[in-house]
Amino acid sequence: MSVLLAGITHAQTFEYKTITLEDYLQTVRQNNATIGSSELNVQTANANKVAQSLYRFAPSVSYARGSWYTEVPYAPYNSPPANTLSFNFTVEGWGKRDAREALADSQINSSKNQLELGKNNIETNALYAYIDTLRLALMLDSYKNALNKLSKVKANPKVADSLSFLNHYKSATEKDLMFSSAGLLNYSGNSLHDLPYPKGSLNFPIQKFNIDQLVEQAHANRVDVKSMQSSMDVADKNITLVEKNRNIDIFPYVALTRTPQYYEGGVSYNSQSAVSFGVTIPIPVDNYLQSADLVQAHNNKMQYQMHLRDLKVQIRVQVLQAMLQNDSARDALTTAQAEYNKTRKSPNSEAVQAIMDLRDKEGALIDAKTNYLKSVIYVWRQSGNYGVPSL
Repeated sequence: MSVLLAGITHAQTFEYKTITLEDYLQTVRQNNATIGSSELNVQTANANKVAQSLYRFAPSVSYARGSWYTEVPYAPYNSPPANTLSFNFTVEGWGKRDAREALADSQINSSKNQLELGKNNIETNALYAYIDTLRLALMLDSYKNALNKLSKVKANPKVADSLSFLNHYKSATEKDLMFSSAGLLNYSGNSLHDLPYPKGSLNFPIQKFNIDQLVEQAHANRVDVKSMQSSMDVADKNITLVEKNRNIDIFPYVALTRTPQYYEGGVSYNSQSAVSFGVTIPIPVDNYLQSADLVQAHNNKMQYQMHLRDLKVQIRVQVLQAMLQNDSARDALTTAQAEYNKTRKSPNSEAVQAIMDLRDKEGALIDAKTNYLKSVIYVWRQSGNYGVPSL
């Protein structure tokens, strides 16, 4: 299927390609850059855990040779240049490695929840865009069917006026459909090269909801709640790390010094080897003079706790608002369906008017079906249900 777009200075042909909702959403999941970036963040978090789980032994080797004298000192204090090789390492403070590893684990979980949050937002927006495009495709079919019926009616001025009216709105709908179909490409990366043409009927059964069950479900399943909880867990693990980081590291070392054989005053002195051990222990004066790092870590957690509290309060309101929208959309659908059925069963005696009336009622029914389906999805999302309706 192709369509010609003509402008003042150019004309371009676009190809349509039919795609089901399931195939379209799968394409979005696999190719959307935002989703792909979040998946990479999960990989980064996993790699970071490996790094954070390592003991920070920090070994180092140093070598020194000397001393050389610029002036020959008093003989008893004169010694040949010696070679000193030392090995230094770090012994981490108690609990630091375990705290880092626990924090890395919580960051992995947080990045996974962020992935799900971003993925569901993208998929929901793509789903709404697909439904809006499907509405236009069905509306275009409605105009075509009406035009086909009118073409079989004997020509007269009223038929001509009706044909002109329907052709005008058919042309406008074709442009709207092209615009909406092109918008579907915004979510699929560079994987789709033709304009997606949706497939479906928008027929969806009436749903029944219980607000208390929906609120309970939302508290348990909404990804923004899970994301907030995982962020709070990260903040909690960070408190532990900040506390453990106050434990001091110590820096042991072992050194081997070797003095070569030398002669002094006619006496031969054999080579000598000496081993020494030592340890450096820092004095954490700052830890006793300030607690800014602890205050900041605890405050970060408290901020997430306050946001989570408010989010759970907002959820009940959001679910209630979604249900109110759904109730209105359901009533409108019921009315539109009844009007359509009535017009179809009892058409106007005048053929042209009967065709135009049925087309109007069919258009209103398509709009009502669209609004009701979107309202159901909105209730689902507000209550933590991320399913995809069958079209």
